[in-house]
Amino acid sequence: MIFFLASCGKGEEGEPDRAKMGEAEKAFEEENYDKAKSSVEYFLAQHPEDVEALYFYAQVLIETGQSSKARENANKILAIDPERAEAKAILGEYHYGRNEFNEALDLSRKALIKNPELQAPYRVIGEIYLRQGKVEQSIKVLLEAHRLKPDDVETMKRLSAAYIKDGNYKESKMYLDKAMLLNDHTPGIHYNLAAVYINMDNGPKALEHIDLALKYYMELKTLHWIGKARDTRRLIIRKFKIK
Repeated sequence: MIFFLASCGKGEEGEPDRAKMGEAEKAFEEENYDKAKSSVEYFLAQHPEDVEALYFYAQVLIETGQSSKARENANKILAIDPERAEAKAILGEYHYGRNEFNEALDLSRKALIKNPELQAPYRVIGEIYLRQGKVEQSIKVLLEAHRLKPDDVETMKRLSAAYIKDGNYKESKMYLDKAMLLNDHTPGIHYNLAAVYINMDNGPKALEHIDLALKYYMELKTLHWIGKARDTRRLIIRKFKIK
């Protein structure tokens, strides 16, 4: 999550009104990427060279499978300032989405050399380690991402997934419970909680959370995750013999 100060009109020093960016951020947390996209596009129409907004927009585009457009945003940032770490961070996410892990790791690490306070590169590195089976390393890197932005729901979701893979369901649930307090309408939180409860042999709670995940995915019309949630629901019913 990227934090933006919401205000009414111009700030004292003529800074742009970031209310739309606040809306975009909240929608992104809820996995409502269409709303996040429309809000940030509205802001960029008025402030086309705002690097923070371009960086945020690129992350929205990556989440919606528009990696080529995200790369265009990286190029826009480079045109504004060739030294900005955000461009390398975007390109790292771009290559990660294409399963080009060596390039993604290299660019993400270079982004962190320039700006170690950027969060997205840590998430990319953590995700790659997780997919490579380096679970302990993944957790270590994702914890650093969490330290930078402790209220970032997306990072808590990814950290919970790493702990699930590590078999540490108690720790996974702790981060998901924290995320629930911030936004209980995020479908990915409920999806991961369902996975936790499956592994803790609590069928009713697993079904409760997968039903919520499915409800919110259907509201967002996220077809891929609707399908996965339905498959998981069938698995829960079969495994725990729920009628």
